[in-house]
Amino acid sequence: MMKDQEPVLPERQMFKTVFSYCVLIIAAPVLTFFLAKYYLFDLMFGDGVPSNVWSALSSVVVLHVALGLFIYRAYSEATITKPTTKED
Repeated sequence: MMKDQEPVLPERQMFKTVFSYCVLIIAAPVLTFFLAKYYLFDLMFGDGVPSNVWSALSSVVVLHVALGLFIYRAYSEATITKPTTKED
């Protein structure tokens, strides 16, 4: 990439990407907590503190995976550059 070219993404594409990751970062841990609690850990440990703790730990892991995906995408995304214009 030349020095006078700067990476540019269309605003709509940038908004869609950031919005989808925001939804993933907010919704995935919450869904993971409740699904893991009711369908996995309540069956293993019964309804109690250990079930809540393991569900919370699983949602924290999912949150970190989602944040890692967002950071990876931010650093490795192929960017569109402005075409160079000839100046006379």
